[in-house]
Amino acid sequence: MSMPFRPVMTLVNPLALNVTLVSSLLLCLSACGSVSAIRNVDAPTVATVADANGRTSDGWFVVRTTSTLRVDAASEVEPDPQQAIANYDRLLQLDAPPRLRAEALRRSADLRLQGFESGEGDTADLQAAADRYQTLLAEFPEDRLADRALYQLARAYELLGNDDGSIEALQQLGRRYPDSVRVADARFRAAEKLYLERRYDEATEQYAAAIELGDDAPYADYARYKHGWALYKQARYSEALPEFIALLDRALPDDGEFDSSNGLFDRVESGRADMARDALRVTGLCFAALGGGTAINDYLSAQDSEPRFTPALYAALGEQLLDRRRYTDAAETYTAFIDTHPRHRLAPEFQAQAVAAYQAGGFRELLMASKRDYVEAFAPGADYWQDNAPSETVLATVREDLDQLASESHARAQTLPQGTDETVRRAAFAEASGWYEKALTWFPDDAHAAATRLLYADSLLEAGHTAQAAGQYSRLMRDAPNGEHAPEAGLAAAQAWQQLAREVPSTRRAEALKASIAASLEWADRYPEHPELARVLTRAAEDRFELKDYEGAIELSQRVLALSAPASLQATALGVRGDAEFTLERYADAEASYTRLLATGANETTDQQIEQLAAAVYKQGEMARDAEDLRAAAEAFARVGRVAPTASIRAAADYDAAMANVGLEDWPLAEQQMEAFRRRHIEHALLPDVDKKLAFAYQQDDKLAAAAEVYARIAQRNSEAPSVRREAAWLSAELAEQGGRADRAEAAYERYVEQYPQPLLAALQARQRLADLALQESGNGSRHVHWLDEILSNESAGGRQRSDETHLIAARAALKLGRLDSANARSVSLRAPIEKSLDRRKLATEKAIATLSRASSFGFAEVSTAATYEIANVYRDFGKALIESERPRGLDALAQEQYELLLEEQAYPFEEKAIAAYEVNLQRLREGLWDEWIRRSSHALGEIVPARYGKQEQRDMRYESLL
Repeated sequence: MSMPFRPVMTLVNPLALNVTLVSSLLLCLSACGSVSAIRNVDAPTVATVADANGRTSDGWFVVRTTSTLRVDAASEVEPDPQQAIANYDRLLQLDAPPRLRAEALRRSADLRLQGFESGEGDTADLQAAADRYQTLLAEFPEDRLADRALYQLARAYELLGNDDGSIEALQQLGRRYPDSVRVADARFRAAEKLYLERRYDEATEQYAAAIELGDDAPYADYARYKHGWALYKQARYSEALPEFIALLDRALPDDGEFDSSNGLFDRVESGRADMARDALRVTGLCFAALGGGTAINDYLSAQDSEPRFTPALYAALGEQLLDRRRYTDAAETYTAFIDTHPRHRLAPEFQAQAVAAYQAGGFRELLMASKRDYVEAFAPGADYWQDNAPSETVLATVREDLDQLASESHARAQTLPQGTDETVRRAAFAEASGWYEKALTWFPDDAHAAATRLLYADSLLEAGHTAQAAGQYSRLMRDAPNGEHAPEAGLAAAQAWQQLAREVPSTRRAEALKASIAASLEWADRYPEHPELARVLTRAAEDRFELKDYEGAIELSQRVLALSAPASLQATALGVRGDAEFTLERYADAEASYTRLLATGANETTDQQIEQLAAAVYKQGEMARDAEDLRAAAEAFARVGRVAPTASIRAAADYDAAMANVGLEDWPLAEQQMEAFRRRHIEHALLPDVDKKLAFAYQQDDKLAAAAEVYARIAQRNSEAPSVRREAAWLSAELAEQGGRADRAEAAYERYVEQYPQPLLAALQARQRLADLALQESGNGSRHVHWLDEILSNESAGGRQRSDETHLIAARAALKLGRLDSANARSVSLRAPIEKSLDRRKLATEKAIATLSRASSFGFAEVSTAATYEIANVYRDFGKALIESERPRGLDALAQEQYELLLEEQAYPFEEKAIAAYEVNLQRLREGLWDEWIRRSSHALGEIVPARYGKQEQRDMRYESLL
């Protein structure tokens, strides 16, 4: 608080002194002694003015008289401050006595200061005044009015803007003149200037010095107030608090208890009310900085006793924090009061304030926690009521908060995100059930007790206390069967037992289901017109079915079907009845129930209904099959597809129908059904088996080409075992050939050779069939030769897979190639000039002999005898061709004869080789061999060498000699 300097003197009528007046003044002043006090005289004299300097008896520095000096003059002189200043300045130039000089310095300075303040002087005058005061203090440090000079100097410095000088002057006054009447003002004023310059630590010292002067000193309350503020500015909150609290203690009346800051200062005198109000405010700021309400607790616990306005401290701090929107801090301040005053009559009010603070801040969780604290602290039977009379208002708030706590916790539990841990979820509902239970316990006669009990049961159910929930539901129904919530509660009881059946171990499930059935039937008997009756009975029927009480399940299903139940419930009842009949192996009855079930049009269960119907029909087929009535079984299995075409069991039924007809050897029907299976179930796991059975049926039905196609399909199926695929590939080719489809057979054999080069024997056999088909179907000699060459090359490279069988195939292929080469050699005619055609014939002959020799080299008699016979023919044909070759033209008789002799000579060796080859075959008689080729060789020898082999008897003897 900054205050203006009080003027220390007012020169109402300063005189413009002449020399005579000055002389008189000097004489008077020199004659005057020291005046220690103000004398009350009617007319002040020069001496009294000089001694007292215009001080009044009350300590204020104001001259009351209109003229500080009374001078008798012949005529009145107009006041002229400037002339007076000039006179004082001239006096200072004289060798005046010290006392007079001091007074002149003071008067000169005072007039200049007064003139500046009245607007008649300038800064130079003000500076001159300061200089005069400094000179006075320097020359006369022990002057009796030095404290006043310092005070005036401080004022001059302030006007000059020299705040540091002003502060220093005031501090000197306090240090040097502690007993001065101006010391309180000087210390307070110095503190104020330091405070304004934010030199709070120095200001603190000055305020403290002012406070030391006592509570009755001027500015005592203000000094204490500003001392606290200076400490606060330095964050010395703990030191500031005692100042403000002491100020409040002095300002507030000492009668009564102050509950809050509202009306707290109504009885405080107006001059101190604002300061006290602000003191309470800054007290709150200190406590806020120190930690809020807990700081008040800590502060008060360190005191010998609490101030009578303790609640107001908490209330004021809370209000400040609310104004600054520090809602949680405000609430904690209110609850801090309750922490240390739990049974105070204002505890409910402070807790209510905490609730309001959290609500204003929008802190939902903290709000509900605060309401929880209210309920627990002030509920019926709480410790609080041991020291306080029951309050209907507080108990009504408890009841209201209970409802909100229960509703809030219940709603929060219900809105937990999906996937929340079950333990967490149940704990949330358990919290809600706890509040409902307290409401029922504390307020049993509440008008809404029934609704509360229903919610209590609901929350118990969700909290996992299912049996307790069922008990609460049943209690509500039985206690007030005609009440608003009774039907709903009874229905919930049955449902709770249902849930318990799902929760308990399997060993206890039957017990829970029985309780559910009992609760359902009790409810049904109480409320036979209830719209949920059909649904409850349906559920009970399902439970009886699960308990294997199939007849009971059928009975309850019949009750449902007798009602005007929705289609969905009728469907469920029919399903239960059908399932019970199915379980009792009344499959025809079950089929009827399931058929009716489908007719209800309950689309949400259509798939299941179809499955049930299909199973009932299928089971009839199984029973017929077990009874070896394959015709009835086949019909039942086939009927599955007609009555339930989309059932998952359809494929199995179609398969079993076909297999039953296979068992009946009804090949056309079995083929038809298996082909239909293939079209309908293109990805089914049974498809491979169906193809195998279908191929078999086609074979049995002599539909070899169709069987070949099926085997070709099997051969291409990657899921089959390699051996199965290979065998199917072979059968595909073989059956196509047998079925007269040479083109398909040839393609199948080619695929076989390409896909299965191993085992060698089968691959060679396939090539042999390809060679034969090429020759038979199209007469394609080149492809025939190609496959024969393939046989020889692959057999030769067969390695360890070569065997007698592969050798035989290769030998036969070589024989066929040799015969083709023989025919090719024979086709080369020897024409003149013989040299050209002879070389071609010779090369063709050599190739044929080489190929035939290779065939014979395999060592198989059937091949070797044929190859040997063919070799002999090749030689014989070559010699014969020479003899029959075209003769050159123009030969005379002699040349012709010589040419004929030459040809005979050339043909003879070939004839000998032919004979030798034929005889090789005859030699095999010794090995016990006899075949077509040996016989032909014998005839050929008879033709070539009739002398040796010409007669039959001789041949026989010859053969015998060979043996």
